[in-house]
Amino acid sequence: MKKLACLVLFLILALYPAMAQGLRLSGQITDTSGEPVPGATVMITGTNIGTMADADGNFVLDVKSEPSPEATLTVSSLGFREMKVLIGKKTVFNVTLEEEDNILEETVVIGYSTIKKKDLTGSLASVEGDAVRSRQTSTVSEALQGAMPGVTVTRSSSAPGGEATIRVRGITSMTSGATSPYVLIDGVPGAISDVNPVDIDNITVLKDAASASIYGSQAAAGVILITTKRAKENGKASVSYNYSLGIDSPTRMPEYMDAVSYMEACNELKYNDLPESGWYQAYDRDLVDNYMSLHSADPDTYPITDWMNLILKNNALRHSHNLKLSVSGDRLRSSLSFGFDDVDGLYKANQSWKRYTARLNNDLRIFNWLKASADVSFRYVDKIDPHSSPALKMRYMPQIYPAVWSNGQYAPGKDASNIYAAMMSGGEDKTRTFRTAAKFQLDATPVEGLTITALYSPKFGFSHESDFRRQTPYYYAGETTSTKYISEALTTTLDESRGWTYEGTFQAYANYQKTFAEKHNFAAMAGYENYYLDTDTIIAGNSDFPNALIEDLKAGNPATATAKSSNVHELARNSFFGRLMYNYNSRYYIQGNVRCDGTSRFAPGHRWGTFLSGSAGWQFSEEPWMEAAKRVLNHGKFRVSYGELGNERINGYYPYQSMLSVSHPVGYVGDEVTPVTGYAQSSAIVTDLTWETTSTIDVGLDLAFLRNRLTFTADWYYKKTSGMLIEVPVAPVVGLSNPYDNLGEMHTNGWEITLGWKDTIGDFTYKVDFNLSDDVSTMGDIQGKEVISSGKIIKEGVEYNSWYGYKSDGLFQTQEEVDNSACMGTQYPGDIRYVNLADAEGSAEIINAEYDRTVLGSSLPHFCFGGNINLYWKNLDFGLTFQGVGKRNGYLNNYMVQPLRGQVYNFPTYLAGGASWSYKNTIEQNLDAKYPRYSWTSGGSTTSVGNYAYSDYWLINGAYLRIKNISLGYTFPDKWMQKLSVSNLRLGVTLTDFFTFSHYPTGWDPEVGTTSYPITKSAVFSVSINF
Repeated sequence: MKKLACLVLFLILALYPAMAQGLRLSGQITDTSGEPVPGATVMITGTNIGTMADADGNFVLDVKSEPSPEATLTVSSLGFREMKVLIGKKTVFNVTLEEEDNILEETVVIGYSTIKKKDLTGSLASVEGDAVRSRQTSTVSEALQGAMPGVTVTRSSSAPGGEATIRVRGITSMTSGATSPYVLIDGVPGAISDVNPVDIDNITVLKDAASASIYGSQAAAGVILITTKRAKENGKASVSYNYSLGIDSPTRMPEYMDAVSYMEACNELKYNDLPESGWYQAYDRDLVDNYMSLHSADPDTYPITDWMNLILKNNALRHSHNLKLSVSGDRLRSSLSFGFDDVDGLYKANQSWKRYTARLNNDLRIFNWLKASADVSFRYVDKIDPHSSPALKMRYMPQIYPAVWSNGQYAPGKDASNIYAAMMSGGEDKTRTFRTAAKFQLDATPVEGLTITALYSPKFGFSHESDFRRQTPYYYAGETTSTKYISEALTTTLDESRGWTYEGTFQAYANYQKTFAEKHNFAAMAGYENYYLDTDTIIAGNSDFPNALIEDLKAGNPATATAKSSNVHELARNSFFGRLMYNYNSRYYIQGNVRCDGTSRFAPGHRWGTFLSGSAGWQFSEEPWMEAAKRVLNHGKFRVSYGELGNERINGYYPYQSMLSVSHPVGYVGDEVTPVTGYAQSSAIVTDLTWETTSTIDVGLDLAFLRNRLTFTADWYYKKTSGMLIEVPVAPVVGLSNPYDNLGEMHTNGWEITLGWKDTIGDFTYKVDFNLSDDVSTMGDIQGKEVISSGKIIKEGVEYNSWYGYKSDGLFQTQEEVDNSACMGTQYPGDIRYVNLADAEGSAEIINAEYDRTVLGSSLPHFCFGGNINLYWKNLDFGLTFQGVGKRNGYLNNYMVQPLRGQVYNFPTYLAGGASWSYKNTIEQNLDAKYPRYSWTSGGSTTSVGNYAYSDYWLINGAYLRIKNISLGYTFPDKWMQKLSVSNLRLGVTLTDFFTFSHYPTGWDPEVGTTSYPITKSAVFSVSINF
């Protein structure tokens, strides 16, 4: 037995070196020019066994056992086509990788067609649907913030269901509603809110005339093309489900003084305005000194009400469910998706937003030359808000006013204003919106290269709003009955509106593509489009209800019921359009577009307009003399375009017609002038109104380096808007309001750049991109007109909506300084010292609006930027997106800095602690004081005079940086999931708007409106599973 054991041990020791040696595979990875490909990945296919090539492209891979006869090596590197090599009996491999032009071969959507990215001569930007979804927002508009250069997205709140404002390359019109881009969903006019972010495959923004002029009179403010997901041509069926749970909380909220500090500040303010009456004018000393102990003993008589905490939750939940089913056969492909979003608001009562969506996209191949598609979408939104929004007063109401007594009854608040009672019991505003749309399309290809398309898309919308105000009583302490009611809900009222909308779009167009002699590439498109809109709203109300129990118009007094129609409009538009494109050997490009639009908005004889554009491109990287640079420069193109874009969305649906309204015009009854009830014209009109036209020049450069790992795009553009609608004064004796006419001009200069880098090092892939843009819109000839409103001015030669007001020179420190300076009325130490720019001839030195106001600077954001950092390592993925504004003149309005605004509201805490000029301060503290003295008489009730008049004193650096998203995800390995018949399972967590850096006072978000619902930050947990 011992001999046998020794023999076995001898054989093992003898064979061990051979077993341990295994197999060594080696070789070199080069490109088609023979240059090494450093960092290339070499893997045994289907395993995690692999290595990387060194700086010379050489690799060595040791394997423990000999691979199977059918085993292969997978060789890959960013910018090259992946290659599989049979191992067999070989141990040395010299592999040549071919470059791929995935970036340049990508197909992008343009008007009525698609085109390869490398063949573009216009300026556009696009973002993939995956990037939109990764931002974990309920609305598409918010997800676009910082995503593309030249596309500025702003918001003033994060209210559930709220949409952000989108601007493309600045301002092109002064007319409200005409500065928003034209949105098309799968080629059909729509609204960006109509789409669930999960259903989006791609979003493309057309920015210059070469790309957008094909949409003519709708394109002056830019065009957004949204493409929804369709089933892939892979012959497979799939099911996917996505769920996310979000926890929302306010980003930054300002802090206000506690009860005692508020009373002390009120006393100081009263003393500043009337020092001879002493220090304790508003609240006596005993009350101030003993308030906290008095509150402990009797909280009803001496309340401390944290209004913001009473009204807002610490956080609110939102849920999102999305289910998608996709099937693909030889002839039919279908994609069906369902979505449900449930967003709870931060208010503790009467706030929610629910959205239900469904979309079915079908593609049918009837014959090889004939294809059809039939799409149907559905959207239903159920929204509830308080009848009276607490957003304004919850920030500013002082703590000394009671909201609710200890027995649960509502208190009078301040002079019967109790926003907490109004939110909880004062009624709700319910809005239900239903929209459904369909699209039926036929594509025929009778001959090679020619595709004829016919499309019809009907859309129906219905909305119902019910605003029910419930009469809400308040009580004085100790009362058990009351006939007194809060000012926000004095009576019970109900206002309802029901509106419906029909939109119909018909399109017929043909695309033709042909290559001649292998180098001459020609494409043409021509078509016709008809659009029709019909909308109507019925409004009814009642203001006399016996009680607040039944939310129904019939429950009120029939004698006080009212009903009328509103927003009754029709709009029709006919269009003819065409495009010609030619390139020689993918080197020299030219393109021309034309669109002729006719619209019912304008009077006969002025309804048709023609919009032309032309563009050219030179892909200089394809020149023979650039061949030597191909190792570094993979793609280089110079672009230039010029064209005209139109805007018909001016001053309503019937701007050339005189509107009549029920009124009391003055007429003659006999010989006496007497008011007579009837219909009367209220405004003067100009009958030959027509389009606002924007002419655009764009010069662009596209570069790709180092196997397309480094990309760079830059554009400069100039836009001139002519025929801009402005108000024209008429003599007051006419008795009509001023009409509008096409008399204005605006000039916009801008530029934008995008820089990107991506690479793969073994299992690690990273992508970084950054965009930066700026534009300046300056008023041209506007017939000498000046519009001054809310501290902003519209004036020839000045940037649109620039800040306008007084120059300042710090604070007055002594009475001697006041006596020796020009003043605005009566001023005192601690007030703002304004600069005297000029005086009327013979006038004393004073500060007044006529001579001393001037342009203070731009109010619009400049140097807008955004970027993404994406990291991938094995099954982990990490993403970070950011956006911000590099330069902006922010303004601290009176809501943010005025003490005792309205002689009621609280003082922000940042005004205290020596930050404001005060008789309590030392001389040094007052010299360093940031804010003027507490005062009401120094312009406390107005922004036209005094300390809170519009001036540069309140301008701050409004630049900010916001980390939009930080996401981390893990995708479970395929080998685990295959056992469960799951193709993909990913878990993720995303932080949204968690970090913001700005110069705004503590608690103020740089985007939030001073009277708006807060901007929120969110922690979102998500799971995605595919079968």
